[in-house]
Amino acid sequence: MTQQLPPHGRAAVTAGVTQVTADQDRTRPVVRRPVLGWAAAGAAFLALQTYVFVRWAADGGYRLVDVPGGGGGQLGHRRIVDVLLPATSVAGVLVLGFWLVRRSLAERRLSFDALLFTGVVLAGWLSPLMNWFHPVLIANTHVLGSVGSWGPYVPGWRGLPPGQEAELPLVTFSLCSTVLLGVLGCCHVMARVRGRWPGVRAWQLVGAAFLTAVAFDLSEPFISFAGVSVWSRALPAVTLWSGAWYQFPLYQLLGTGLASGSLSALRFFRDERDETLVERGAWRLPGRVRPWVRFLAVVGAVNAVMLGYSVLQAALSLIGGQPPGALPDFFGPPAAY
Repeated sequence: MTQQLPPHGRAAVTAGVTQVTADQDRTRPVVRRPVLGWAAAGAAFLALQTYVFVRWAADGGYRLVDVPGGGGGQLGHRRIVDVLLPATSVAGVLVLGFWLVRRSLAERRLSFDALLFTGVVLAGWLSPLMNWFHPVLIANTHVLGSVGSWGPYVPGWRGLPPGQEAELPLVTFSLCSTVLLGVLGCCHVMARVRGRWPGVRAWQLVGAAFLTAVAFDLSEPFISFAGVSVWSRALPAVTLWSGAWYQFPLYQLLGTGLASGSLSALRFFRDERDETLVERGAWRLPGRVRPWVRFLAVVGAVNAVMLGYSVLQAALSLIGGQPPGALPDFFGPPAAY
């Protein structure tokens, strides 16, 4: 005869099976937990970033080489926009960061948006890499906070030497705010599309995100008119106002669409545990380490996307490109321009 267990006995056996299953889940191979691979990538990016900035600071690479007659950080032609834009960028980051912190506290967990925002902030160090071979985007040295680029301290650098190329870290902060807001906008469009056509496929949603990102970036040519930076290497056949100091390469829309579309797809598609592709398997980790692993995984993913954007721009610079015929009087060129 089959022995029947009392109710409390069956509960004990069920609990035991559940515990064994949980233990097995925690010991599954790394390949079943993509979050660990992405976290390793994030840790590697942070380590390289730290190495680059330490070398840059220790060597005094933040000092720009002076340019006779304007440039090199001289203040004679500084405009209101050269101060207002960096200040607005920093303010936007602080306001958006405060809102995300409050939201995470309300949810009692680090929201993905907070992780994404932090990842984009940290990925700002990749900004000079589009100038890996040739100066593609040069900065106005009269803008508040202009410093020498840390690009020359990245291992394998093939561009200009230290002090001859400028970076605008305060303005780069604006990228963090606009990228996150753009991703939120793309995800809103994707949700509307799926609500309107429930049978829509994933690739069609990603296409909608890409087109939305491109539409958002149509405002970027107007930013070029502000004269904060100029495209110094743009392919004439696919460039608006080619040869003028405010020229704008249309393939910039492609790069931005691919980057923003990828991050939007990452945020939008989640599994039954509300985990994104790079966070899969985080639920199996101990509670104390889970937030840190999720953080590193998102940092790794954002850096990978931004690195892809920079590689695209650097590769296009090898084809050729026309620099502006002349720069406006208010633009302070770097030493090597």
